[in-house]
Amino acid sequence: MGLAAMKWSPEPVHKVILAWLRAERDTRVAMRLSNAPKVVWPVVISKLLDHPDLDNSEENRARLRLFYIIRSLFFVEVPPDTKWYEVHNLTDKELPELRVINSNEWTDPNDKNELAKVAARKKLELRAAPATWEPPILWGHDMNGPFTIFEGNNRLTAYAASMRSDLNIPVFVGLSSMACVWHIVDNCRPLMQDLLQREPCDR
Repeated sequence: MGLAAMKWSPEPVHKVILAWLRAERDTRVAMRLSNAPKVVWPVVISKLLDHPDLDNSEENRARLRLFYIIRSLFFVEVPPDTKWYEVHNLTDKELPELRVINSNEWTDPNDKNELAKVAARKKLELRAAPATWEPPILWGHDMNGPFTIFEGNNRLTAYAASMRSDLNIPVFVGLSSMACVWHIVDNCRPLMQDLLQREPCDR
């Protein structure tokens, strides 16, 4: 059927940031805050992530600052005009539309980062059922895809290799007409390299 046929609801970037932080709270967030006083940061993180007020501009700013601590080098490459949507739902039928992130540890020119092919070569273990996941975060140029997995590469790759067929979860999807280095089909240069070139990075 394709993600294009699903229900797309516009969402603020702050809701996407919240989902991203929740997905990485036990890995990147914990690692970055490991030297902070243990009596302080778990309380702060719990307030920001477990009891969020998305109408509170100061809270949104705090989450955004925390996100930049762990993901600034990634997010600087995301086109600033990206519009975000919550899409219901991603199922097994839409998995062929997905590509894993265009990053050294994931990319192989032989399979162009198609999810099923990456799953075959990575052979990751699925550690949690999809129903327990935070919504993965995808990105593309239009509703017809293909979509790059920004957050959730390990989960979705492990799922694709697991032989399960129960995927039915919401996802966040960002759309922009601009090229992005993480989207393998764009063949785009990193921002710093692009700034030093005379010609802009085009699709």
